[in-house]
Amino acid sequence: MDMTHLQIAPVFRVEANDQDVTAKMRTRLKALRMTDETGHVADTVEFSMADHDRANPLLVPARGAELKMSLGYDDNAVYKGLFICDEVELSGWPGEMVIRARAAPYDKTPAGKASMQSQKTRSWPKGTTLGAMVNRVATEHGLKPAISSELAAIKLPHTDQSHESDMNLLLRMAKRYDAIAKPTAGTLVFVRRGDAKSYSGAMLPRVTLTPKDGSDYRVVISARIEAASVVAYYRDLAAASRREVCVGSGEPVIRLRMSYADRVSAEEAAKAEYRKRQRGTRTMTYTFPGRPEVGAECIAVMQGFRPDVDGEWLVKRCEHYIGPGGYRTSIDAELANDDVQQPGGDQVTDTEQQAVEVG
Repeated sequence: MDMTHLQIAPVFRVEANDQDVTAKMRTRLKALRMTDETGHVADTVEFSMADHDRANPLLVPARGAELKMSLGYDDNAVYKGLFICDEVELSGWPGEMVIRARAAPYDKTPAGKASMQSQKTRSWPKGTTLGAMVNRVATEHGLKPAISSELAAIKLPHTDQSHESDMNLLLRMAKRYDAIAKPTAGTLVFVRRGDAKSYSGAMLPRVTLTPKDGSDYRVVISARIEAASVVAYYRDLAAASRREVCVGSGEPVIRLRMSYADRVSAEEAAKAEYRKRQRGTRTMTYTFPGRPEVGAECIAVMQGFRPDVDGEWLVKRCEHYIGPGGYRTSIDAELANDDVQQPGGDQVTDTEQQAVEVG
């Protein structure tokens, strides 16, 4: 629902451990900043609070407090997620308190969510599905598992987790399969990057933006990170040789440094790198009046600007800000998957490695 052209006031709502604390925070709030990210960075929310009254100082919130956050206009606040309070900054003078919370738990919470940063050592047997891995990790940390059916069915090679956190393990798998692994709203999400779909398969919002919606935009068109082909290496145990798989064709060629356990893993890694580099050849930033429905992985449709700007863009980072000047939203975006050239089956080749160089 587009609420930006209505003459209504921006609002926020916060519940701390299921208790509504909005009214208490509103009297001292200086600014609110929420970021929604893809990739390896956890979603965050930051509250800057006035702490100038020495006779009535703000209380430092408890570590691990669960904050449910909503943004919008008037009575139309859109739920933006659950965040775990893990950092407080005090400064002065005049006094100020900054409360920071992240979607990834860094400490145990009252509802039983556990830190995902503790290192573990264990093995995942060959044939373990991605779905089984995500389900187990989510359960161990008090989160709900949410993985797209396409990714859940993937069978993994033998995978060692040696002195590695569960979050880092999932990020490693996400990089291999061009996916997103992130805790959000009490859920551990693992979905294909760039598909503009939720884990349930439902399409994420498509938001149309025009020149009258914002103050400025910036588009960068770059050939620096483009790859016509990507090469990945794997060990062929039966032939006792190191082999390579190539996705795409032509120059420039990008060679992945890591050697993979089997051909399937190498091909998936090469395809993931190929798609990532294709998406990154065009990037955009844009700031406009607050739109609470906008978030990472949704599609921004630019209309009425100029050629090479108009069209569909995949939002990879979104920031919502309420403070002096009102409510604004800023996005960083890249090419949507529909505009990325996908390598077909005839663009995947498999050969024995002729040289040992990995560039």
